[in-house]
Amino acid sequence: MTDGETAETTAEEAFALVGNELRAGILRVLGATPHERVSFSELRERVDSDVDSGQFNYHLQKLVGPFVEKTDDGYVLRPPGVALYRAIKAGAFSRSLTVGGFDADFDCYFCETPVEAAYDDGLFTMTCPGCEHLYARTTLPPSAVEGDRSELLTRVDQYNRHQMGLSADGVCPVCANPMALEFLESDAVAWADGAERLDVFCHRFCGHCGREQYMTVGLALLHHPAVVAFFHEHAVDVTAIPHWGLEFVMTDNYLTVRSKDPWKFELAVPCEGETLTLVVDDELNVIEEERS
Repeated sequence: MTDGETAETTAEEAFALVGNELRAGILRVLGATPHERVSFSELRERVDSDVDSGQFNYHLQKLVGPFVEKTDDGYVLRPPGVALYRAIKAGAFSRSLTVGGFDADFDCYFCETPVEAAYDDGLFTMTCPGCEHLYARTTLPPSAVEGDRSELLTRVDQYNRHQMGLSADGVCPVCANPMALEFLESDAVAWADGAERLDVFCHRFCGHCGREQYMTVGLALLHHPAVVAFFHEHAVDVTAIPHWGLEFVMTDNYLTVRSKDPWKFELAVPCEGETLTLVVDDELNVIEEERS
């Protein structure tokens, strides 16, 4: 295979390859030590020494190419194999879990009711039980919430920050392809509970895998150097504050829409009695900064 060429394996073929218990076992063993080259005999011993050598080789060779690489030193997972192994370990395909509502440690900005977090079958949400405003909707594997949940909110915050930070920069967090940008008024996002309480949404979408991200302008600018530096100068680490604990991020109370054609915004970021005002254009570029 030369540079620029790709070997095509359909999704149906890929899932069929790992549908066999023995092949799944091979992936689990190689995935446990992803950088170790394992010889044929050692791999068979670790997976199931009772399996006939010819039968084991038949199933192993089915994985060679799409998920497994054969080297002079033995067999090792290819990057798609590592990704599949990690998805299986995370329980994305094999486990279901429901966690009832629990305190999200902040009050709703619209009705002051304590916000609740919940998890159901792969979806983590933060919702106000008073006005039903939706604060977060995140896809997470069951393994993320199966254990000790004392640090769950911290981990979800950081996970969301990195996912949305990539999206805000126009990079798809799923497939690393470019994401297009548009701004939508709230009535175009009526399916989101509480969308009418916001003025505008920053909508990023990937034309390759279909990933979409809806966020406030404040959230899209949360990791901007001007914002991070502004907080840092006041001895505040904004990266350590849960993003849902920042009103300029979760509401449009600090946002002014200057124009819609083209879009131009003014975002006021408060900290310790001082305000950083950012003027933002229709490509999310900060074109003016002012402190007061």
